[in-house]
Amino acid sequence: MSSLSSNQQTVLHVKKTLILIKIAAVANHNCDRHLARIVAGNAENLRTHLESMCNILRPDDRLILMVQLESGFPNRFRYLVIITCVGKQQTEESALLGFDVTKNEIQIGMTLPIWADLDITLDGDGGFKVTSYDQCYIFKPVSVQALWTAYQSLHKVSNQARHYNYIANNDLTHSWLDHYRDIDIRSNQIYINEWNQMDDILSHRSDSPHLYQPLSSDEESLRTRIHVKLKEIMLQVNLDEVTPKFLHEQLENAFEMSLSSFKQYIDDEMLQILAQMDKPTMILPHLYLGSEWNASNFDELKSNNIGYVLNVSREIDNFFPGHFKYLNVRVHDHDDADLLKEWEKTFRFINEAKANNQCCLVHCKMGISRSASTTFEHNALY
Repeated sequence: MSSLSSNQQTVLHVKKTLILIKIAAVANHNCDRHLARIVAGNAENLRTHLESMCNILRPDDRLILMVQLESGFPNRFRYLVIITCVGKQQTEESALLGFDVTKNEIQIGMTLPIWADLDITLDGDGGFKVTSYDQCYIFKPVSVQALWTAYQSLHKVSNQARHYNYIANNDLTHSWLDHYRDIDIRSNQIYINEWNQMDDILSHRSDSPHLYQPLSSDEESLRTRIHVKLKEIMLQVNLDEVTPKFLHEQLENAFEMSLSSFKQYIDDEMLQILAQMDKPTMILPHLYLGSEWNASNFDELKSNNIGYVLNVSREIDNFFPGHFKYLNVRVHDHDDADLLKEWEKTFRFINEAKANNQCCLVHCKMGISRSASTTFEHNALY
């Protein structure tokens, strides 16, 4: 999966409340100082583990993400953590830490500076792969929601590293990471081996013939059925408590066949469905920003007092024309889409909703490009 554009990252930052995360409710003043924010996992003692991590952090470092990972050892917990600080150049620098937590101690088994070349891809088996220079790691979060949270957070900090052009092998940045490589807090070698473990190669080279095999009509039909069934399954389960592997197994049970050749496709669809399932963002008291999913959710539209729907897409239908007033701006999701000529018309449409004491939902497919540009412009003119 290709990296998200800077524009999409900006919108995702605005929509951060839509990511279903568990906020750390920690009373410990030491953790308060480090501003721990995002915790995703299902261990009963997450708070205790978070407090232990904060005791290891340097005073000026912030913990912005803590995601529980699968562990190959009983009675031992693994966490992927993103920390940031202001470096020598007075710019924010970030790094990944891998924490190993047992009953009696907490140690660090992996450190990875976030450089400008960091690449994040799904591994097709319920996890994601992070590569940078000569280092490569695979992480498998304990739930679908944890995977989504980590994936989005990593894209944000990697975009920041590209913005400041952080490169390896220089003394200007990330020297503070030496604190976390201290031998006294280094994990047992058997745990370090798990951090360095690599699965079989799942990503083919760019010129591999495998990537250019045309889909048969049967394969295209199966992909459509997989998408529909996956969405149905994800609506029926608690995404904080199930793993991507569980979703794969449920799909294979439903189709009574192996779907191993569709692993990457299923992971990509899972993330897209997660993005669409988020609740719409309230931009103004009378204005919501959302996705195709929000536009097709009748009960949600009614509960938010939405009477007007601005559909900024060419590929999505008006789902309830007999119940809501629609305005269509028919554009494809291209960088050269000309929305400027439509802004006067969309501005009047949104204001009409407000004048009638109703709200307007502005949506495209994902709610992070065409519709976001429209709502931002309205907000600027409002």
